[in-house]
Amino acid sequence: MKKYIIAIIVLLVPLTMATAAQWPDFPFLFAVGTATKEIPPDLATITFDVEAFDENPEKSLDIVKKRAIELVDLFNKLEIPKNDIETYEIDKRAVRQEKDYVELKILGYEVKQKFSIKLHGLTRYASLIEKLLKYRNISNINAQFDVAQRKELETALTTDACANAKGQAENMASGIGTKLGSVFAISDRGFNELEDAFGMSNSSDKLDRMFKKSMMTGDSGQITFIPSTIKIGKQVNVIFKLESK
Repeated sequence: MKKYIIAIIVLLVPLTMATAAQWPDFPFLFAVGTATKEIPPDLATITFDVEAFDENPEKSLDIVKKRAIELVDLFNKLEIPKNDIETYEIDKRAVRQEKDYVELKILGYEVKQKFSIKLHGLTRYASLIEKLLKYRNISNINAQFDVAQRKELETALTTDACANAKGQAENMASGIGTKLGSVFAISDRGFNELEDAFGMSNSSDKLDRMFKKSMMTGDSGQITFIPSTIKIGKQVNVIFKLESK
């Protein structure tokens, strides 16, 4: 189901409080059109850290290396392609004792390596997350959901948002006895001066990747959740010229 949100501001005369660089020097109408669609996700990107701490940096490094080997074995069992697995350079940090914001002696060394796993289809999501949760030395597990056809969906939503903005603008122009003219400017990032002056904000980012609700995967013994839908949205900001009828 698609939903539309529209905000219209009609300016019949140039505003004296604005400079020529900020405002058009002719009567204009500013329309904001938004189109959204809720769709089940079919992609997931899981990120997490493998980290260890010890007084001896070699021991910390050995733990991280051992856990990485176990993870590679897990990925193979889940048949996750190598191209969908990203690892980052190992980072080592000295952890020092502090007193009154002054660093004192070294307590030990923290070694960390970051992983990023992309899943095409979510059938393996629950198994991967639950196994990661059971491993020691794994932290900061995070999942982002998306759809494979995002580009095509955003293109269609942009067209819908433009059509909606134009239709609403035509109604407003007709209601005040004017005629909608040509498009002076259009943007999917907003016109800051106009939005700031009228207390409006560009909310397109907030519409993107929103969860509608979640559902538990698998049987009742599992603790992982996948959103049943995510909301994808596009917003367009259009400045139309106004003409007399």
